Amino acid sequence: MRFLYACFVIVLCALIFCEYVADFVVLQKCKWPEIKRKKYVDDPLRAMILADPHLLGPHRGHWLDKLYREWHMTRAFQAASRLFQPDVVFVLGDLFDEGDMVSDKQFQEYVWRYLKMFHLPPGIPLISVAGNHDVGFHYKMHPFFMTRFENYLNNSSVHLYTIKQIHFVVINSMAMEADGCMFCDQAEDELKNISRTLHCMKYPLEAECARTRRHPYSQPILLQHFPTYRISDTICEEHDAPYIETFRERFHVLSKDATDMLGELLKPRLAFAGHSHHFCHSVNRLGIDEYTVASFSWRNKVNPSFMLATITPDDYVVSKCKMLPQQFVFNSYLSAGMLCLIVIAFQVRKCIKSRRQSSAADHRKVN
Repeated sequence: MRFLYACFVIVLCALIFCEYVADFVVLQKCKWPEIKRKKYVDDPLRAMILADPHLLGPHRGHWLDKLYREWHMTRAFQAASRLFQPDVVFVLGDLFDEGDMVSDKQFQEYVWRYLKMFHLPPGIPLISVAGNHDVGFHYKMHPFFMTRFENYLNNSSVHLYTIKQIHFVVINSMAMEADGCMFCDQAEDELKNISRTLHCMKYPLEAECARTRRHPYSQPILLQHFPTYRISDTICEEHDAPYIETFRERFHVLSKDATDMLGELLKPRLAFAGHSHHFCHSVNRLGIDEYTVASFSWRNKVNPSFMLATITPDDYVVSKCKMLPQQFVFNSYLSAGMLCLIVIAFQVRKCIKSRRQSSAADHRKVN
């Protein structure tokens, strides 16, 4: 029975390592990028940015697939939040896979699961951006979906967040069509209001700025689900997409007009997006660095990642943090299984050899 005990120990060790320890081991290779300039360097903002977790709903996917992949997302996020202790966490859309397909009761359960998986200690904000799987593409957006997302997650259109004197503009990409729809008109009005607010931060002595809140000005950072316009990942300085596809405006990326409007109104210095499920670092149409964040889920990407950004009002450094690859876990369990087979084979061989020796001894005694 010793070989059964040995197999049990091997499988148990593999289980504990893959399900509880491996995320910490892999993520320890990542570090917060450091800003070398002296100004503001004593108190930078450390932001963790991820995208597209795509929590499965009641209609798509097998329950076992949902259970296992979401377990690993939970373990990865909790390991990352404990190791890096960020000041803020941004999730860039497609929180849910079926957000525009479920009833209000099912959406409540969705939100409960999401907040449980991405739980953070008190004082660390979790800012969730609307994606097309959360409220629908532009043609499918409805006040019911938009209001529901706003009520549960406090964000559905365009918002300005200021954290440690750093300004983030969170945008609903699906409302950037500028076609006169109610959501697009609302988003454009909010962008213009934010543009005026930023202008008054920069020029506080102007008469029209007398009643505006007096945060110090710094160029804002864009956060949205769709990347700004680009023809494909061929323009990326770095990317990890397995193949290159041509992007469609308003479906894969923002349109040229919407991208130019954001540049004109906000004059951003940096942009983050998701949606494509693959990492890309590019200098976009606005002439600024844009990071497209890979999907956080094994269901969309077998080698997921997220971004760590160290930001001050006048500088930033961004690094990509690779997560536990799905293949590593499969290989670990496969290796444990093969090791068990080797132990069993060795034990069987030993038993056969022992029986042969015993039989030969009995034969000699008879003779």
